[in-house]
Amino acid sequence: MTNSSAYIMYGCPVSLYTGKARSYMRKKGISYTERLQSHPDYFEKIVPKVGRIVIPVIEAENGDTVQDTTEIIDYLENKHDSGSAYPTGPKQKILSLIFELFGDEGLLKPAMHYRWNFDDDNDDFISLEFGRFMNPVAEDDDAKQLAAMPKAKMSGLLPALGITEETKEAIEAGYHDLLDALNAHFLKHPYLFGGVPSIGDFGLYAPLYAHLGRDPAPSLIMKKKANRVWRWVERMTASDADMPEFPELSPAFYDDDQIPETITPILEVIAKDYLPELKGLVGFINQHLADNPEIGEGDAVIKDANARSLGFFKATIRDTEFSLVARHYSIWMLQRAQDAFATLSSADAEEIRSYLSEIGLEEILDLKTKRRIERDTFKEVWGKTQ
Repeated sequence: MTNSSAYIMYGCPVSLYTGKARSYMRKKGISYTERLQSHPDYFEKIVPKVGRIVIPVIEAENGDTVQDTTEIIDYLENKHDSGSAYPTGPKQKILSLIFELFGDEGLLKPAMHYRWNFDDDNDDFISLEFGRFMNPVAEDDDAKQLAAMPKAKMSGLLPALGITEETKEAIEAGYHDLLDALNAHFLKHPYLFGGVPSIGDFGLYAPLYAHLGRDPAPSLIMKKKANRVWRWVERMTASDADMPEFPELSPAFYDDDQIPETITPILEVIAKDYLPELKGLVGFINQHLADNPEIGEGDAVIKDANARSLGFFKATIRDTEFSLVARHYSIWMLQRAQDAFATLSSADAEEIRSYLSEIGLEEILDLKTKRRIERDTFKEVWGKTQ
């Protein structure tokens, strides 16, 4: 490598998942150089290795290539002793993994809705942003022309995510409830569980920064309706702790596995707006496995190179029926929380189960597909029967 940074990260400013990895590396003081997809090394070195066009991807000095934001963070956790994003307290750890799942997967609907359905406010900004990650020095008109194709591709994903005229009211109601709950929490706490960000903070930050805190229309909503959420987004973007509002707070997770009371209303929104989707997804995948008994351990989840999913399923959220593409990756993320829960003592497990039961979120601990989903060589594969 020709730079002095420990890592090269291929990503871009408008990317939800790049934002998650970037925030983590900044907070942990990990040296990196960011490159756009338009850099020649991306297509010459990264795409052939990964097998598809996707960001973010990091390349280490030793040649290691890691794709997927969560795997990037876990790789860096093992390489650097800069304070873990995973709390050691059992309740804080399980809840932070639930927040990561919700941020990475559950907030895609409001993120994509507020990016692509508010053209009057967003279109000029989005066009220039998308055009300039393809050609960073493109003049405005050229950038807008370059942006036309990726914009059409991304906005075309809305129906697959259940974003339609019929569902947008439910999506917006859920997002506004989430902002209210987060705003109340961040008024009193700089991060979810104390004076440092957890893996849950990084998961939530991804959509709340790249789409909902950066694009003009949703950014204004956040700043007007939830000032403390915007302040948290700003704080998560900084490389230091950036919490002068809390001068007496140590840069650490709260002692004694403390869970602030203000966490409960946020989890109640997850129970209301994301748990039904997870239940529908698990049921759909289990039916797919029953219909295809020849599926074996190690088989690719998606065998057809031209396919992107196993199909569609339905879920009712806020009395509104959604038709959603089966995002099997969500199962891999869900398993992370469940795997951590399985390692707990019986006393800790019972305490967490009781806490989530009162919120209406206990089922998230038990929703399982008949086969695990694992990641192997940059793709998802079927795992063991469970």
